[in-house]
Amino acid sequence: MNRAIANHPCFALSIFSIFAGLGLTEQLVASAQSCNYFAGTAVNGKSVNVDLCSISIPSDRSVDFVYYLGSERIQSQANCPNGTWTTFPERQINRPQSAATQRMLNVVCSYRETQATSAFVFDPPSNVRRSPNGNILCSVKTRQSINIYGSVGSWYYTDVCGAIGVIDAGQLKF
Repeated sequence: MNRAIANHPCFALSIFSIFAGLGLTEQLVASAQSCNYFAGTAVNGKSVNVDLCSISIPSDRSVDFVYYLGSERIQSQANCPNGTWTTFPERQINRPQSAATQRMLNVVCSYRETQATSAFVFDPPSNVRRSPNGNILCSVKTRQSINIYGSVGSWYYTDVCGAIGVIDAGQLKF
């Protein structure tokens, strides 16, 4: 196998897609490396996970992305100004019905296709959470620079824990 492909951050998610087709997903969702963002649980009780590596921004009004509802892979396009997303191939328009789908939409609409910038954690320990005010993913215990990939409100996306999480702006200096 081509080493560049095997080391690409989305390779694990491609493997995940194969296993999802076999019904082996809940355990694999959590291990999809830094491409995975767990948004929470939908009203139907299934987990909502966004493939951050799938996000592309074709226009100012829309964002293409893939998310998983339980083990189901769903190709979508967010209409950020309207607060909706369309699933394909059905072309069904959706509005958030749970905190998880609202977080999914917030993450997708605030995510940017740019190289990581950096910020300095100046007063550790600082918690990195799965979502704003959510469960703690890890704690940054030393003063250090971390990668930043965009923001939602006063929370900044980082991969310092080995997976995408958020850290509060009050913990950072730019």
